Amino acid sequence: MPSLFLLVIAYLGFISLGLPDSILGVVWPSVYPHFGLTAGHLGVVLTATVSGYLVSSLLAGRVLQLLGVGGLLAASCALVSVSLAGFALAPVWLVFVGSAVIAGLGAGAIDSGLNAYAARHFSARQMNWLHACWGVGATLSAMTAAALLARHFPWQWTYGSLCILMVGMTALFTLSLNAWQRSPEPTAESPGPALSAQDQVPATMREALRHPLVIAQVVVFFVYSGFEMTAANWSYTLLTQYRELSEGLAGTAVSLFWVSLTAGRFLLGAIADQVGVRRLLIRCVTAGLLGGLCFVLAPWPWVCIMGLAVLGASLAPLYPGMMTLTPRHLGRLAEHAVGFQVGGAMLGQVSIPSLGGVLLVAYGPAALNGLVGVMALLLWLAIMGLLWAARREKAV
Repeated sequence: MPSLFLLVIAYLGFISLGLPDSILGVVWPSVYPHFGLTAGHLGVVLTATVSGYLVSSLLAGRVLQLLGVGGLLAASCALVSVSLAGFALAPVWLVFVGSAVIAGLGAGAIDSGLNAYAARHFSARQMNWLHACWGVGATLSAMTAAALLARHFPWQWTYGSLCILMVGMTALFTLSLNAWQRSPEPTAESPGPALSAQDQVPATMREALRHPLVIAQVVVFFVYSGFEMTAANWSYTLLTQYRELSEGLAGTAVSLFWVSLTAGRFLLGAIADQVGVRRLLIRCVTAGLLGGLCFVLAPWPWVCIMGLAVLGASLAPLYPGMMTLTPRHLGRLAEHAVGFQVGGAMLGQVSIPSLGGVLLVAYGPAALNGLVGVMALLLWLAIMGLLWAARREKAV
């Protein structure tokens, strides 16, 4: 098991991963007039960030083999620090976009590197709490940005304050390099068995891509993240335009979704080891299907809102749970697989909600509502199919 020191650093690492993720949405109304742009230029920033994220996620397995988890995290935090400084000091739009690419490179490596380490060394409970820390970081940064802007500080100050914090995180990861190198192999309390001598031979990226379970897991993460972000980003629109609820009630419902998601990772994570990761995944993805169908089909607003809350809580352990199972499913391929999974998740976060926007414009809110129901069913099929295939190969 990892030491308490490494656990704290890992949790701080995921808080730091969440810090830059929510700030752009808060400061963007102040950013684009500064550069003489339109609100639609947000897509350029998101595309630049995703591009860097995908590159670092796909290469994370190889870089992890070269630098180790401590070196990867220190270098990645340094990249994020540079990007935040670039955002704060950008004299022209091109520098701002370039900083977004650097931010994606750093964040993707942190995400993949910490997940790869945690999947091998952390228990299911610790993995769930690790991902809950991302929500803590995202919430704190959004609140900080809103508070600074409300007090009429320039938007650059929000990035500058986060940059100072990330420089401190970089120093912490650098000072903890030896602790990461001394970390023990997985024990009986960890999610997977220790690697055999054959499994300790480093795998290649090509070898990982040729394994069918790697592709299957990437598909699961693509579907999961696409569904989560579609529900998160479009539920307010569906509640107001399709269900014709008030803006206040719809906003409360969406907040309830996020509270359920974050609280679920803490609460369900606490029982994950006792229940068993596989059993917890089956129960939660089934509950998520029911919650999603209630949100889509229920004729009563209160049932619809409760369905959204159930959906948030049910989704909570799925991402960390699938990460926990990755070493069991894939052995020495896990480090590469985690990077691919993070990349697949990022693609899902961008493409599926975008598809929802296209459907909304072309066919109206009923089509968007249908997409939510279809994604709930696809996620259930994807996870159940993967667990069946993994058991058939006797990999679990």
